Amino acid sequence: MSASTPNPEQFRMGLMEHLRELRKRLFICALFVLVGACASYSYAGMIFELLCRPFFEAFPGSPLIGTAPAEAWFLKLKVSIFSGIILTAPALFYQLWRFTAPGLYSSEKRYVLPFVLLSTLLFGCGAYFCYSMVLPLSLAFFFEEFKSIGVTPTIRLSDHLSMAVTTIVGFGAVFELPLLVLFLARAGAITHRTLIRYFRHAVVLIFIVAAVLTPPDVVSQCLMAGPLVLLYGISIGVALLASRSTTAETAT
Repeated sequence: MSASTPNPEQFRMGLMEHLRELRKRLFICALFVLVGACASYSYAGMIFELLCRPFFEAFPGSPLIGTAPAEAWFLKLKVSIFSGIILTAPALFYQLWRFTAPGLYSSEKRYVLPFVLLSTLLFGCGAYFCYSMVLPLSLAFFFEEFKSIGVTPTIRLSDHLSMAVTTIVGFGAVFELPLLVLFLARAGAITHRTLIRYFRHAVVLIFIVAAVLTPPDVVSQCLMAGPLVLLYGISIGVALLASRSTTAETAT
């Protein structure tokens, strides 16, 4: 490392400083989500209809029911908050960057825009993949299970919404794997060799998860497991590039 290259160690913060910074970033994130939720509230009905579309396609003739007087209002609030998270995702990822920035080199801090754009893109891809592939397949499987025992399903609104929102946000987060690996590799916590060593274990785990979440057929399992294996492979390449970059910086 050259003498002119700032060392992140000189910006090391104590535990209380980290906690205060984390509290600040979480508070700002909450404000962004609140603004996004307020902006989305008028469109909550349209958004809820969009979230229910996979259900009605998989459960033909089955209604979604409400079981409490205030349930519709609470559902609109939940949908608005979910929409607020989606709409303000770039700002949320920017706050994540600001939280991690003190531990980065000056040369790395200029990548804030690529980080925000890439993290938003990955999150959007994961959310869309879940909505267009995972939810329809999962709901179709659950409907067939109802048919197999001769029961006509009548599903609560809140149950379906919780499942849809949780899985969409969850898949969006899972698709951030390459960026997570980049940070861990830059920090020296993992290397591409580590990921290669555990590749077979990761593939087995991915297919187990796919088998649990999808109908019991090979095509559906591959539709889910394939992108996750691809993300793992991309993460290996990311870790390799990160380790080479770190080695080059250390040499200079």
